[in-house]
Amino acid sequence: MDDRYEDVFRQYDLKISNVYRARGALLLDTDKGYKLFRVCQSSNSRIEHENSILSFLVEQGYQRIDSYYPNLENQIISQDSSGDRYFIKNWYQGDECNLKDVQQVRGAAKNLAMLHKLLNQVSVVKERSFAPIYLLPALFSKHNKELKRVKSYILDKKQKNEFEVRFLSVFDRYYEQGIEAEKLLNNSSFEQQKVHAEKNGTVNHGSYTYHNIMMTNKGIVTTNFEKADVGLQIFDLYYFMRKTMEKNSWDIYMANQILDEYFSNFVLAKDQLDLLYILMLYPEKFWKITNYYFNSKKSWISGRTIQKLVSLQQQEEQKNLFLQNLESYYIMNK
Repeated sequence: MDDRYEDVFRQYDLKISNVYRARGALLLDTDKGYKLFRVCQSSNSRIEHENSILSFLVEQGYQRIDSYYPNLENQIISQDSSGDRYFIKNWYQGDECNLKDVQQVRGAAKNLAMLHKLLNQVSVVKERSFAPIYLLPALFSKHNKELKRVKSYILDKKQKNEFEVRFLSVFDRYYEQGIEAEKLLNNSSFEQQKVHAEKNGTVNHGSYTYHNIMMTNKGIVTTNFEKADVGLQIFDLYYFMRKTMEKNSWDIYMANQILDEYFSNFVLAKDQLDLLYILMLYPEKFWKITNYYFNSKKSWISGRTIQKLVSLQQQEEQKNLFLQNLESYYIMNK
């Protein structure tokens, strides 16, 4: 037992038999099952907002989630004698979703569809403003300007390292993709979709990646709703699909498995499918690599950063084929 947290543990109706270290938390083996104990790093209002969404899901029968476990005073946040805040969540035994396992990926896609169906209209968040991180027009414009700025910076350098030479050799085609995505976005119905999501109280998970999809013997558990907020649900499908594609070299068969499983359980509006193509077209990974380079010590670039750029180039042809397939899928389902 970790004595530092004894006064916090006493605030709960739990008998703790063992404590294990987990990623940024402690895993508690208790008489009420496994629980996750963590330092509270978000504001109270943000925690309450997340809890309202989790409670809504439980009421709808979607119970395999990391819901908050209240203390003896029925509060979800507890404090120690120093005023530090903590919370406990219900937890489960299982493994992260294996993105190379077709059946697990299909299961995760179906799980996301069922989650979106329930979160399509959430009364507790109606009229809440659209989360700023999903304001795509401003984001695409900002990122494209940053890409151009980095290119100018590198061109002005007299001596260029290996990363910078490689960067310049591929810049134009990735930048063109960014500009094309921005143009398509500006001609899309994004603003109308945004207004619709705010009016209806449409919520997305915000971080639907394999880390937060747990495969257990009782079914799939969805965790980490810390970023759940009003937004377009296609973002969740995009994040999950992009990460899966990166792990599988943009395999078209795997992509179609995700799309078929998702859309057979929940059909998004056609304009959101259009937005999925735009999101996939944008060279997000190239921008991330560029941003990391520009904000790091440029006199020395790690081999890992160079390798990321090389890997991106190696997967480029497969990604282009994937985009063609996605465009065809959209036309066939229009």
